[in-house]
Amino acid sequence: MTCFIQPSIRMHSAILTGIGGGATAQAMSLWGGDLARFLPPTWLLTLTAVFGAACAGAILASALGRSGLIGVVICILAWPVATALGAAIAAVPFGLSGADMRYGVAGGFVTAMTEAAPLGLLAVGDGITTSWVVAAVWVLSAALVHVVLRVERQVSI
Repeated sequence: MTCFIQPSIRMHSAILTGIGGGATAQAMSLWGGDLARFLPPTWLLTLTAVFGAACAGAILASALGRSGLIGVVICILAWPVATALGAAIAAVPFGLSGADMRYGVAGGFVTAMTEAAPLGLLAVGDGITTSWVVAAVWVLSAALVHVVLRVERQVSI
């Protein structure tokens, strides 16, 4: 067993996870929980969610699509981590507009990350826990990403 993962699998993980993040963002915007009225416009939320989720999918590609029961357990543990990471990355652009840029671009990014990332996590957590539609889209996205990546890794389903 090696730590190397094929670049095509990493790319497909990013694409599939980005699609799942976008679908979850759409569900949050349309059928979300109590915080849905505070979300940005649907197109902007979806755009940033796709980008954040794709980044998370690329980072966590080796944890998705593994074979056997242990692969399912790893996916169940990795999907919330991917969601948290993707939500944090997706929220950064919303914090940049109000970020303190006295310390330059890097300082503004750190400020945006520390201020906006928790809001992204809060919005996704609220959507998943208060709306069964958002929760269903989130779980189905995880299952589809896992199954498709399993097939790509040429592992029997």
